[in-house]
Amino acid sequence: MKLPYYISWTKQKDAETFEIASVNGVTITTTDGRHLIDMTSISYQAHFGHNHPIIIKHIKDQLDTIPMSSPKGIYPGKIETTQSLLRYMKKENGKIFYTTSGAESVENALKIARDITKKKIVLARTNSYHGATLGALSATGDWRNPAHMTPEGWVVRIPEPNELDALEKTRNIILKNGPDNIAAFILETITGGNGVYAGTKEWWQGIKKLCLEFNILLVMDEVVCGFERTGKAFGYMHYGVEADLLCLAKGISGGMIPFGAVWTSEKIADHYEENILCCGLTNYAHPLGMAAMKGVLEIVHDKKFQDNLSHVQNIFKAELEKLKSLSIVKEIRVHGLLCAVDLHKSVAGKKFFNKGLYLVAQTNRIILAPPLIISESLLREGMSKIYEVLEENL
Repeated sequence: MKLPYYISWTKQKDAETFEIASVNGVTITTTDGRHLIDMTSISYQAHFGHNHPIIIKHIKDQLDTIPMSSPKGIYPGKIETTQSLLRYMKKENGKIFYTTSGAESVENALKIARDITKKKIVLARTNSYHGATLGALSATGDWRNPAHMTPEGWVVRIPEPNELDALEKTRNIILKNGPDNIAAFILETITGGNGVYAGTKEWWQGIKKLCLEFNILLVMDEVVCGFERTGKAFGYMHYGVEADLLCLAKGISGGMIPFGAVWTSEKIADHYEENILCCGLTNYAHPLGMAAMKGVLEIVHDKKFQDNLSHVQNIFKAELEKLKSLSIVKEIRVHGLLCAVDLHKSVAGKKFFNKGLYLVAQTNRIILAPPLIISESLLREGMSKIYEVLEENL
């Protein structure tokens, strides 16, 4: 069937699709009656399942009061919900700029960094994904970058954290390009679809030292890792490092409304008291996004949610240990409910789908990020099905 719309990130001929009839919690039912366990939270955003009643209630309530607003409008709950977000982040001295996606969050963070410093170059990793808008894509280092002729001179690549003498090499790159030309580092706290790679605490602290030495801002991309995904509320909490800007999206609304945010430090917020913030969006701080985020912040503070999350994280690790026994499994990297399973050979995504699983299958790798509300029984069932698929393809 030739579709009247595009399927993203693929050739349109023979693009893989499936028809959805309904969703319930962490499961998807297709029109042919197949029940799929969502093992990657769709695209890492369905932290709280596909139809969490608390988020839905807040969105419905907002629809009945103020369903849209001017970006300059202050409506009931906007200030309070933002303050709740800042408290949850433990960043109450900073300030929030709202967006409608992760790419827009990165885009505006880069614009702010360049505006504040009056410098152009951004330092970024090759093994990275920051979004599909032009600025975010220029910072992206993976296969999605080359087709788009992103502007030259915007980004310089630094070594991966596990590379020998990575920090010293990074320092030399700064000196070669001139500290007076470099606005910021932009780094994912833990990579998502690019393999769940995390720098060590020592590496992150070394990056921060370089920022302080050469007056370079640190932008941390939390789009995948925020809102309890990695075993802490946010990825940056693993490292003891202070960012200048933090990019949020995906879990911020549980994926139910396109929404995102950029946290900026107090120093940056103070700068814009007397200088024009040349950033803006038609749907800035959209009431439905704010309502969804209010629901998310209610969920993450709920004791039952936290108890279940702690429990299923332990189950997840135990089930991953079982996968290690399979000869097809090369390496496993896991942080909370985010995991990459590297394989010695590729297993087609269709094989997982036919077993009743929705997950990200790449060449020689699968990425797992089940919804944070998943039950022990469904998690064990999903992991058992993954085991079966891998065992059948030894």
